[in-house]
Amino acid sequence: MAKVSENPAARYLWFWQSPQSLVAPQKFEKKPGFAVAAQTLATASWPVSLRSTGGDVTPQGAGIVNVTHVYASEPTKAFDLHAAYDALCRPIEAALGAGASRGWQPGAFCDGEYNVQWQGLKFAGTAMRFRPCRADKSRYAILAHALMLIEPPSEAAIGALNTFLHILEEPRQIALEAHTGLPPGTSQPGFVDALTQEFATLNDTPLEVLA
Repeated sequence: MAKVSENPAARYLWFWQSPQSLVAPQKFEKKPGFAVAAQTLATASWPVSLRSTGGDVTPQGAGIVNVTHVYASEPTKAFDLHAAYDALCRPIEAALGAGASRGWQPGAFCDGEYNVQWQGLKFAGTAMRFRPCRADKSRYAILAHALMLIEPPSEAAIGALNTFLHILEEPRQIALEAHTGLPPGTSQPGFVDALTQEFATLNDTPLEVLA
């Protein structure tokens, strides 16, 4: 994000994975019971880490691929959050093909308006960070992120999420059946290739794909 802030002509795409864990917003650290929840989950091989952005607790690990797109907004235009989320969701929807949509999914982890769905079930959760570019205050550096369920979440992942929420006395539980993975017959490499092409054609700025 700092590179784009200094050079708005740059654009980056990064696919990445993390070891098995739960990731929660920093606000959860202030809740009574957080230390107990973190210790309980760590003992069960689901260590809890914190992030600076908002939202809700999410899993990481096998079967999950993250994609991060970092770029600058068009000059002189006011920042449009809906348009930025649309630019993140559309490529994923196009790569998924028929049956893709977006919206709230009751029972899904970190539920939100900009979930990407396939056949009415959550496939990806999305998040956004943005700030004015240091090199050009008329543009914004945007970090757009999606957590994609290449495979449906495991019962162990859902159990870890629900244990965390239960200890913190959060008034919700996560449902395994609210989620899905890639469409049948779609491979992870094929999907990633298709998604890369969709992001590449979003605008005319050359795209650098990071390893």
